[in-house]
Amino acid sequence: MKFVNLSGIWPPLERAAMRRLWRTIARRAPDRTAELTRRDCLILAPHPDDETLGCGGLVLLKRKAGVPVHVAVVTDGAATGAAGAARGMSRDDIVALRERETVAACSLLGVARDHIRFLGFPDGALAAHGAALEADIAALVDELSPSEIFVCASGDGHRDHVALARAVHRLHAEGRLGGAALWEYPVWFWDFGSWRPERASNKAGFIAGLRKAVRAARRLNAVAVDIGGFEQRKRAALDCHRSQTGTLGTEPGWDGLPASFLEHFFRDRELFFEIAGPQEKGSAAP
Repeated sequence: MKFVNLSGIWPPLERAAMRRLWRTIARRAPDRTAELTRRDCLILAPHPDDETLGCGGLVLLKRKAGVPVHVAVVTDGAATGAAGAARGMSRDDIVALRERETVAACSLLGVARDHIRFLGFPDGALAAHGAALEADIAALVDELSPSEIFVCASGDGHRDHVALARAVHRLHAEGRLGGAALWEYPVWFWDFGSWRPERASNKAGFIAGLRKAVRAARRLNAVAVDIGGFEQRKRAALDCHRSQTGTLGTEPGWDGLPASFLEHFFRDRELFFEIAGPQEKGSAAP
């Protein structure tokens, strides 16, 4: 009997599952465009480009309405997956490149340079700096007094995303976000790797990951923001992050984010997850 290698069937199935997950959540999410585009906000991005991926359309709508938007990029972006392919670029070079990309992208979104902060924590090691991270975020909130705060989703599988989300949720639970409404924006949430258990076989990992993603989706208080008409401007902003889209011409070995992943961010809606305040959580407890 000839052996048939079935390993190639799993990536397409995983991508299809993530498309289905997006559609399922989007179908249930009420439109809150009017509410979420009229108040000032602080966007906390774990890496340069997350602000555009998760919130680019929302930022465009807020800025069109004349609403102030501040962006804080938490890590320095030096551990980008392409870093190993770079020739003649030091860590400082990569950090500087990603800062320039962020400033350019935010400019297209309508956010001025003086509304962008780079906190400079080491990319890939954010969890080791929890106390300093919380102190910096709390100080930023005290300074800016934002009405809303947007942070990457707890369900994002990247370790820096998880560390940032946990830090912000701790501050929220302790009442240290100045009364700002807290929202999550999904990024790696749309990658099946965020759900697949480590060291599981293809079949077992797919089934377990699918179940985990579905359970998480059921618990979410998801809302939608209609960004119809702004998709191309958001795409142009993401194109500024050339190191993440694989278009860095001076570095032919530089990989970009896969198209199957990026498709989740160029739809006519952005999805956000509402996080209940400490009092709301307490009142819901038995």
